[in-house]
Amino acid sequence: MDDELQAVGDRIRSHMPPGMNQRQLANRTNMKTDALSRALNGQRGFSSVELARIAEELGTDLYWLVTGEPDPHRVRVAARHSWDGGQGMRINPGRPNDDELLAQVAETYYAAFPEGPSPSLPLPDSASVMREALGENFVRDYGAVVESQLRVDVVRLPMLSTDYSLSIGSRAVVILATTPYWFRSNWSLAHELAHFALGHHSGDFEPGETEEAPADRFAAELLLPEELIGGQDWQQMDERDVAEFLWRTGVSTMALKNRLASLGVLVSAEVVAALKGSTPALIRANVGEDHGVIGGANRLIARQQQSAARVFPSALVDALQRRVEAGAASPEYLAWVLGVTVDEIDFPEPDDESQFDAAFGEAFAGRPSHADLKDWLATKSQPAQ
Repeated sequence: MDDELQAVGDRIRSHMPPGMNQRQLANRTNMKTDALSRALNGQRGFSSVELARIAEELGTDLYWLVTGEPDPHRVRVAARHSWDGGQGMRINPGRPNDDELLAQVAETYYAAFPEGPSPSLPLPDSASVMREALGENFVRDYGAVVESQLRVDVVRLPMLSTDYSLSIGSRAVVILATTPYWFRSNWSLAHELAHFALGHHSGDFEPGETEEAPADRFAAELLLPEELIGGQDWQQMDERDVAEFLWRTGVSTMALKNRLASLGVLVSAEVVAALKGSTPALIRANVGEDHGVIGGANRLIARQQQSAARVFPSALVDALQRRVEAGAASPEYLAWVLGVTVDEIDFPEPDDESQFDAAFGEAFAGRPSHADLKDWLATKSQPAQ
């Protein structure tokens, strides 16, 4: 009996749903029951076709079945869904157009980290614990703090219709649409962090509509915790106080209004009036010549520009730069990340054109883990004698 083959059998058994027996699995995957039984017990090897059928039938990952490790190149996606009152459901109509950009991001990670990016640390599943990890006043530089304190990458891209979270292998990546409305990005970042914290990326299927409400609740608890709301005298606050609170917490008038309502907080007429308007108008009205509640218009503009800027994690850019300089990755990836033309990127130009093609062809050669998988299957798929 081969221990590695036995381990594959054990992983298959662990993913067989309650009520499914070996005969049923064999029938559904076009195998003989005796052949499946011997393979599960390490007495014969599975063919690549058999394993692929089993993975599909059990709704699990082929790479994991073979190796017992998460696929370093597998991508799972979660997207923000807007509420459509007419249809009575959450929708994401821009997803087909966004898929091209999401694929570009994933390919860029593969080019920078051909063996897969390093895994992120597990996130706390408690909003209060996550808030403590982020530290006081984290919304001032929200994305950078998330990367440094939580080890989650934050990308900001123009042309996206909504915001996404991706797990690339075991690396957590949040992709935000660039916008001057920083409060929208702040909420989206909290929402996407929730998908990771609540385990929505850990299953065999991409997170969907049913995970949106729990993610929103987590975001509300992260940005507007009950103890913070309870620490304010909402019946004595005026418009200026509301503007200061929104600036400090980095949320919108709508988010605050919903949170106050959900907690049943009684507020003054001035608070009600302030929350009826738009967030930018309320903040700008309270900038003031004396620098107002936010420290002047320059700070408002800086926050808008930060939220609207194209950004990639520094570790990704550095890895890409090193691989481009070594002739191991196409300069087009680095140019795309930096938002410049490829002519502005310095990269080696070998005299031997065939060497040049071979070096840069690595970026497009497919997932390296697949070669390992095929080699493993080739040595293990022969029946035991």
